[in-house]
Amino acid sequence: MINVIRVCPYCSNVDLDKLAEVVGTEKIQRGCIGQCRSYKKEAVVKIDGILTIKQSEEELFKELSK
Repeated sequence: MINVIRVCPYCSNVDLDKLAEVVGTEKIQRGCIGQCRSYKKEAVVKIDGILTIKQSEEELFKELSK
């Protein structure tokens, strides 16, 4: 069960409104994840402190909705 998803509004390549629809706003923490410039197109977030990288936003949402 996911407790916290940390997402950078600038470099995570994830639409925060769509993410909130998938997991709920109470699980989203906005802020730096320390991966700026490392990933240009991939969806990058930290799930419960673990860096998670998916090839697309859709792939990330599919994983989170399980």
